[in-house]
Amino acid sequence: MPHLPRLDTGFELGKASLIREGTDLSFLACGETVVPAYEAAELLAKDGIQCRVLSLHTIKPLDAAAVRKAATETGGVITVEEHSVNGGLGEACAGLLLQEGVHARFKIVGFPDEHTVTGSQEEIFRHYAIDGPGLGEAARNLLKKR
Repeated sequence: MPHLPRLDTGFELGKASLIREGTDLSFLACGETVVPAYEAAELLAKDGIQCRVLSLHTIKPLDAAAVRKAATETGGVITVEEHSVNGGLGEACAGLLLQEGVHARFKIVGFPDEHTVTGSQEEIFRHYAIDGPGLGEAARNLLKKR
């Protein structure tokens, strides 16, 4: 995996790592999807859209404070995972925000609940729009919603 910048130092179990700061939208990603989330943020920055990128390297325990802060300080949240959209990072974040009464534009990006395609990781990510351009489009669409 490419080396990504980190704006915070150290590692703490259950604490998200801030990869990129932004106020327009937040990408909350885990594992190998952090790289495409960062690539999307870089692409969107060229259009003046500033995206926060957080690496949530643990889902349990979930960094509730970071999720809450992302949802309240930016214009929306997109979770990104190399996993089914059911039972993973996206649902954990959605459940937390819903239970706490935090209303935010929200989208889960991952593998749909269907038979998945086969191929290389790059091909699969591109097919499911878990790549820089696909996530950039998801961000633009989410920001358009009211």
